[in-house]
Amino acid sequence: MSLLDGKVAVVTGAGRGLGRAHALALAAAGARLVVNDLGGSTRGDGSDADAANAVAEEIRGRGGQAVANLASVADWHGAATIVEQAVRTFGRLDIVVNNAGINRPATIADMTETDWDIEIAVHLKGTAGVTHAAAAHWRDRGPEADRALINTSSPVGLHPMPQGAAYGAAKAGIAAFTQVAAQELAELGVRANAIAPCGRTRMVEASEFVLAQMPRRDGFDRHAPDHVSPLVVYLASPLCRFTGRVFGVEGGDVVLFAPWDAAELVSAGDAAWTPTALAAALDAVAPQVPTRAFFPGGRLSTASPPNRTLKALAAVPRDR
Repeated sequence: MSLLDGKVAVVTGAGRGLGRAHALALAAAGARLVVNDLGGSTRGDGSDADAANAVAEEIRGRGGQAVANLASVADWHGAATIVEQAVRTFGRLDIVVNNAGINRPATIADMTETDWDIEIAVHLKGTAGVTHAAAAHWRDRGPEADRALINTSSPVGLHPMPQGAAYGAAKAGIAAFTQVAAQELAELGVRANAIAPCGRTRMVEASEFVLAQMPRRDGFDRHAPDHVSPLVVYLASPLCRFTGRVFGVEGGDVVLFAPWDAAELVSAGDAAWTPTALAAALDAVAPQVPTRAFFPGGRLSTASPPNRTLKALAAVPRDR
Protein backbone atom coordinates (compact mmCIF):
# COMPACT_ATOMS: atom_id res chain seq x y z
CA MET A 1 0.00 0.00 0.00
CA SER A 2 1.34 3.44 -0.97
CA LEU A 3 1.60 6.32 1.46
CA LEU A 4 -1.27 8.34 -0.06
CA ASP A 5 -3.55 5.59 -1.35
CA GLY A 6 -7.16 6.76 -1.44
CA LYS A 7 -6.23 10.43 -1.16
CA VAL A 8 -7.23 13.15 -3.62
CA ALA A 9 -4.94 16.14 -4.15
CA VAL A 10 -5.00 19.36 -6.11
CA VAL A 11 -1.77 21.08 -7.11
CA THR A 12 -1.88 24.59 -8.58
CA GLY A 13 0.75 25.73 -11.05
CA ALA A 14 1.43 22.05 -11.69
CA GLY A 15 2.26 22.26 -15.38
CA ARG A 16 5.96 22.92 -14.96
CA GLY A 17 8.80 23.17 -12.46
CA LEU A 18 8.06 22.62 -8.79
CA GLY A 19 4.33 22.07 -9.34
CA ARG A 20 4.92 19.36 -11.92
CA ALA A 21 7.42 17.64 -9.62
CA HIS A 22 4.93 17.80 -6.73
CA ALA A 23 2.11 16.37 -8.83
CA LEU A 24 4.21 13.48 -10.08
CA ALA A 25 5.49 12.71 -6.58
CA LEU A 26 2.02 12.79 -5.02
CA ALA A 27 0.69 10.53 -7.77
CA ALA A 28 3.58 8.11 -7.29
CA ALA A 29 2.64 7.97 -3.60
CA GLY A 30 -0.89 6.90 -4.57
CA ALA A 31 -2.88 10.16 -4.69
CA ARG A 32 -5.36 11.01 -7.43
CA LEU A 33 -4.66 14.44 -8.86
CA VAL A 34 -6.26 17.58 -10.20
CA VAL A 35 -3.40 19.19 -12.13
CA ASN A 36 -4.11 22.94 -12.30
CA ASP A 37 -2.18 25.33 -14.51
CA LEU A 38 -3.31 28.33 -16.52
CA GLY A 39 -0.15 27.96 -18.60
CA GLY A 40 0.92 31.61 -18.49
CA SER A 41 4.39 33.12 -18.67
CA THR A 42 6.61 33.70 -15.66
CA ARG A 43 5.29 37.28 -15.60
CA GLY A 44 1.66 36.16 -15.60
CA ASP A 45 0.88 36.82 -19.26
CA GLY A 46 -1.10 34.55 -21.58
CA SER A 47 -2.36 31.01 -21.19
CA ASP A 48 -1.63 27.57 -22.61
CA ALA A 49 -3.58 24.38 -21.93
CA ASP A 50 -0.71 22.12 -23.00
CA ALA A 51 1.20 22.30 -19.69
CA ALA A 52 -1.55 20.97 -17.40
CA ASN A 53 -2.77 18.44 -19.95
CA ALA A 54 0.75 17.08 -20.47
CA VAL A 55 1.32 16.48 -16.75
CA ALA A 56 -2.08 14.85 -16.30
CA GLU A 57 -1.35 12.60 -19.28
CA GLU A 58 2.08 11.77 -17.86
CA ILE A 59 0.50 10.68 -14.57
CA ARG A 60 -2.06 8.55 -16.38
CA GLY A 61 0.72 7.04 -18.49
CA ARG A 62 2.41 5.90 -15.30
CA GLY A 63 -0.74 4.18 -14.12
CA GLY A 64 -2.09 7.01 -11.94
CA GLN A 65 -5.31 8.98 -12.06
CA ALA A 66 -5.27 12.68 -12.97
CA VAL A 67 -7.33 15.36 -14.68
CA ALA A 68 -6.25 18.77 -15.91
CA ASN A 69 -7.71 22.08 -14.75
CA LEU A 70 -6.96 25.31 -16.60
CA ALA A 71 -8.48 27.88 -14.23
CA SER A 72 -6.67 30.98 -13.02
CA VAL A 73 -6.17 30.91 -9.26
CA ALA A 74 -6.21 34.72 -9.32
CA ASP A 75 -9.94 34.55 -10.07
CA TRP A 76 -12.07 33.68 -7.01
CA HIS A 77 -14.53 31.63 -9.09
CA GLY A 78 -11.69 29.97 -10.99
CA ALA A 79 -10.07 28.92 -7.73
CA ALA A 80 -13.35 27.37 -6.60
CA THR A 81 -13.61 25.30 -9.79
CA ILE A 82 -10.38 23.50 -8.90
CA VAL A 83 -11.88 22.18 -5.68
CA GLU A 84 -15.21 21.48 -7.37
CA GLN A 85 -13.50 19.42 -10.07
CA ALA A 86 -11.67 17.33 -7.49
CA VAL A 87 -14.88 16.51 -5.63
CA ARG A 88 -16.89 15.96 -8.83
CA THR A 89 -14.26 13.70 -10.41
CA PHE A 90 -12.93 11.75 -7.45
CA GLY A 91 -15.61 12.22 -4.80
CA ARG A 92 -13.47 13.87 -2.14
CA LEU A 93 -10.55 16.21 -1.41
CA ASP A 94 -7.74 15.53 1.05
CA ILE A 95 -4.69 17.53 -0.01
CA VAL A 96 -4.26 21.05 -1.38
CA VAL A 97 -0.88 22.25 -2.64
CA ASN A 98 -0.92 25.96 -3.49
CA ASN A 99 2.08 26.37 -5.76
CA ALA A 100 1.05 28.71 -8.62
CA GLY A 101 3.27 31.76 -8.90
CA ILE A 102 4.79 34.42 -11.13
CA ASN A 103 7.46 37.09 -10.72
CA ARG A 104 7.68 40.66 -11.97
CA PRO A 105 10.83 41.99 -10.27
CA ALA A 106 11.10 45.77 -9.90
CA THR A 107 12.19 48.33 -7.37
CA ILE A 108 9.45 50.00 -5.33
CA ALA A 109 10.03 53.24 -7.26
CA ASP A 110 9.79 51.48 -10.64
CA MET A 111 7.06 48.90 -10.11
CA THR A 112 3.68 49.56 -11.69
CA GLU A 113 0.24 49.09 -10.23
CA THR A 114 -0.15 46.14 -12.60
CA ASP A 115 3.05 44.55 -11.28
CA TRP A 116 1.73 44.80 -7.72
CA ASP A 117 -1.81 43.68 -8.51
CA ILE A 118 -0.80 40.62 -10.55
CA GLU A 119 1.80 39.41 -8.05
CA ILE A 120 -0.58 39.72 -5.12
CA ALA A 121 -3.44 38.20 -7.12
CA VAL A 122 -1.60 35.07 -8.23
CA HIS A 123 0.38 34.39 -5.05
CA LEU A 124 -1.65 35.66 -2.13
CA LYS A 125 -5.19 35.87 -3.49
CA GLY A 126 -4.67 32.60 -5.38
CA THR A 127 -3.58 30.83 -2.21
CA ALA A 128 -6.49 32.35 -0.29
CA GLY A 129 -9.07 31.54 -2.96
CA VAL A 130 -8.22 27.86 -3.35
CA THR A 131 -7.88 27.46 0.42
CA HIS A 132 -11.24 29.18 0.96
CA ALA A 133 -12.96 26.76 -1.41
CA ALA A 134 -11.27 23.76 0.18
CA ALA A 135 -12.04 24.95 3.72
CA ALA A 136 -15.71 25.46 2.88
CA HIS A 137 -15.89 21.95 1.41
CA TRP A 138 -14.17 20.41 4.43
CA ARG A 139 -16.45 22.31 6.81
CA ASP A 140 -19.52 21.06 4.97
CA ARG A 141 -18.22 17.50 4.93
CA GLY A 142 -17.24 17.54 8.61
CA PRO A 143 -14.03 16.66 10.49
CA GLU A 144 -11.78 13.98 9.03
CA ALA A 145 -8.22 13.17 10.04
CA ASP A 146 -5.15 13.63 7.85
CA ARG A 147 -6.20 16.41 5.54
CA ALA A 148 -3.32 18.62 4.45
CA LEU A 149 -2.86 22.17 3.16
CA ILE A 150 0.60 23.00 1.81
CA ASN A 151 1.27 26.59 0.72
CA THR A 152 4.30 27.95 -1.07
CA SER A 153 6.15 30.82 0.56
CA SER A 154 9.76 31.70 -0.33
CA PRO A 155 13.11 32.49 1.31
CA VAL A 156 12.53 35.97 -0.15
CA GLY A 157 9.30 36.25 1.80
CA LEU A 158 11.00 35.34 5.07
CA HIS A 159 14.24 37.26 4.40
CA PRO A 160 13.17 39.99 1.94
CA MET A 161 15.52 41.29 -0.73
CA PRO A 162 15.60 44.42 -2.93
CA GLN A 163 13.52 44.46 -6.14
CA GLY A 164 11.05 42.03 -4.68
CA ALA A 165 8.52 44.17 -2.82
CA ALA A 166 5.38 42.63 -4.31
CA TYR A 167 6.78 39.10 -4.46
CA GLY A 168 8.23 39.29 -0.95
CA ALA A 169 5.08 40.82 0.51
CA ALA A 170 2.92 38.12 -1.07
CA LYS A 171 5.19 35.32 0.12
CA ALA A 172 5.37 36.77 3.65
CA GLY A 173 1.60 37.05 3.57
CA ILE A 174 1.33 33.38 2.61
CA ALA A 175 3.40 32.41 5.66
CA ALA A 176 1.06 34.40 7.92
CA PHE A 177 -2.02 33.06 6.10
CA THR A 178 -0.77 29.53 6.69
CA GLN A 179 -0.56 30.10 10.43
CA VAL A 180 -4.15 31.39 10.44
CA ALA A 181 -5.27 28.38 8.42
CA ALA A 182 -3.55 26.01 10.85
CA GLN A 183 -5.45 27.51 13.76
CA GLU A 184 -8.83 27.66 12.04
CA LEU A 185 -8.80 24.31 10.26
CA ALA A 186 -7.33 22.06 12.96
CA GLU A 187 -10.80 21.10 14.17
CA LEU A 188 -11.53 19.76 10.67
CA GLY A 189 -8.44 17.54 10.74
CA VAL A 190 -6.35 19.79 8.49
CA ARG A 191 -2.62 20.28 8.94
CA ALA A 192 -1.57 23.56 7.31
CA ASN A 193 2.11 24.15 6.57
CA ALA A 194 4.15 26.16 4.09
CA ILE A 195 7.34 25.50 2.20
CA ALA A 196 10.05 27.98 1.20
CA PRO A 197 11.89 26.12 -1.56
CA CYS A 198 15.23 26.83 -3.19
CA GLY A 199 14.63 25.18 -6.56
CA ARG A 200 15.59 25.99 -10.12
CA THR A 201 12.31 27.02 -11.73
CA ARG A 202 11.42 29.03 -14.83
CA MET A 203 11.43 32.16 -12.67
CA VAL A 204 14.95 31.37 -11.48
CA GLU A 205 16.12 30.71 -15.02
CA ALA A 206 14.70 34.09 -16.09
CA SER A 207 17.02 35.90 -13.65
CA GLU A 208 20.77 35.73 -14.34
CA PHE A 209 21.50 36.87 -10.78
CA VAL A 210 19.40 34.17 -9.11
CA LEU A 211 20.37 31.49 -11.64
CA ALA A 212 24.04 32.10 -10.81
CA GLN A 213 23.26 30.95 -7.26
CA MET A 214 21.54 27.78 -8.50
CA PRO A 215 23.79 26.42 -11.28
CA ARG A 216 23.21 23.00 -12.78
CA ARG A 217 25.60 20.40 -11.40
CA ASP A 218 26.66 16.93 -12.41
CA GLY A 219 25.71 14.19 -10.00
CA PHE A 220 23.41 15.37 -7.22
CA ASP A 221 21.90 18.59 -8.57
CA ARG A 222 21.09 20.46 -5.36
CA HIS A 223 18.58 22.78 -6.99
CA ALA A 224 16.60 20.36 -9.13
CA PRO A 225 12.87 20.87 -8.38
CA ASP A 226 12.44 17.13 -7.77
CA HIS A 227 14.32 17.43 -4.45
CA VAL A 228 11.60 19.67 -3.00
CA SER A 229 8.75 17.24 -3.62
CA PRO A 230 9.62 14.59 -0.99
CA LEU A 231 8.97 17.27 1.64
CA VAL A 232 5.59 17.99 0.04
CA VAL A 233 4.67 14.30 0.10
CA TYR A 234 5.74 14.09 3.75
CA LEU A 235 3.65 17.13 4.69
CA ALA A 236 0.68 15.65 2.80
CA SER A 237 0.98 12.28 4.52
CA PRO A 238 -0.09 10.87 7.90
CA LEU A 239 3.62 10.77 8.78
CA CYS A 240 3.58 14.53 9.35
CA ARG A 241 2.94 15.76 12.92
CA PHE A 242 3.45 19.49 12.24
CA THR A 243 1.00 22.30 11.53
CA GLY A 244 1.40 26.05 11.26
CA ARG A 245 5.10 25.80 10.35
CA VAL A 246 7.24 26.96 7.43
CA PHE A 247 9.84 24.56 6.06
CA GLY A 248 12.79 25.65 3.93
CA VAL A 249 14.24 23.08 1.55
CA GLU A 250 17.28 23.02 -0.73
CA GLY A 251 18.56 19.73 -2.05
CA GLY A 252 19.14 17.51 0.95
CA ASP A 253 18.73 20.31 3.52
CA VAL A 254 15.46 21.05 5.32
CA VAL A 255 15.06 23.84 7.89
CA LEU A 256 12.15 24.87 10.08
CA PHE A 257 11.65 28.62 10.40
CA ALA A 258 10.72 30.27 13.67
CA PRO A 259 7.98 32.94 13.65
CA TRP A 260 8.45 36.61 14.50
CA ASP A 261 9.84 37.05 18.01
CA ALA A 262 9.21 39.97 20.41
CA ALA A 263 12.93 40.11 21.10
CA GLU A 264 13.34 43.49 22.84
CA LEU A 265 11.22 45.33 25.40
CA VAL A 266 11.52 48.84 26.77
CA SER A 267 8.86 49.98 29.19
CA ALA A 268 7.76 53.25 30.74
CA GLY A 269 5.54 51.36 33.17
CA ASP A 270 2.24 53.13 33.70
CA ALA A 271 3.51 56.40 32.16
CA ALA A 272 3.29 57.54 28.55
CA TRP A 273 6.49 57.86 26.54
CA THR A 274 7.83 61.14 25.23
CA PRO A 275 9.84 60.95 22.00
CA THR A 276 13.07 62.00 23.75
CA ALA A 277 12.61 59.52 26.59
CA LEU A 278 11.86 56.76 24.10
CA ALA A 279 14.97 57.69 22.12
CA ALA A 280 17.08 57.48 25.26
CA ALA A 281 15.63 54.08 26.19
CA LEU A 282 16.16 52.70 22.69
CA ASP A 283 19.79 53.89 22.58
CA ALA A 284 20.68 50.69 24.42
CA VAL A 285 19.04 48.50 21.78
CA ALA A 286 21.17 47.37 18.84
CA PRO A 287 19.89 48.58 15.44
CA GLN A 288 20.16 45.04 14.06
CA VAL A 289 18.95 41.69 15.25
CA PRO A 290 20.96 38.54 14.49
CA THR A 291 19.12 35.95 12.46
CA ARG A 292 19.75 32.80 10.47
CA ALA A 293 18.69 33.01 6.84
CA PHE A 294 18.15 30.18 4.38
CA PHE A 295 19.07 31.02 0.82
CA PRO A 296 20.64 29.14 -2.08
CA GLY A 297 23.82 27.71 -0.60
CA GLY A 298 22.30 26.77 2.75
CA ARG A 299 21.74 28.34 6.15
CA LEU A 300 23.86 31.36 7.08
CA SER A 301 24.13 33.74 10.00
CA THR A 302 23.23 37.30 9.15
CA ALA A 303 21.45 40.33 10.60
CA SER A 304 18.26 42.27 9.94
CA PRO A 305 18.35 44.83 8.52
CA PRO A 306 21.51 43.99 6.52
CA ASN A 307 24.71 45.96 7.04
CA ARG A 308 24.40 47.44 3.55
CA THR A 309 21.07 49.01 4.50
CA LEU A 310 22.45 50.78 7.57
CA LYS A 311 25.52 51.91 5.63
CA ALA A 312 23.39 53.34 2.81
CA LEU A 313 21.19 55.20 5.29
CA ALA A 314 24.20 56.64 7.14
CA ALA A 315 25.79 57.80 3.89
CA VAL A 316 22.97 60.25 3.12
CA PRO A 317 24.16 63.73 4.18
CA ARG A 318 22.10 65.69 6.69
CA ASP A 319 21.26 69.33 5.96
CA ARG A 320 21.36 70.23 9.63
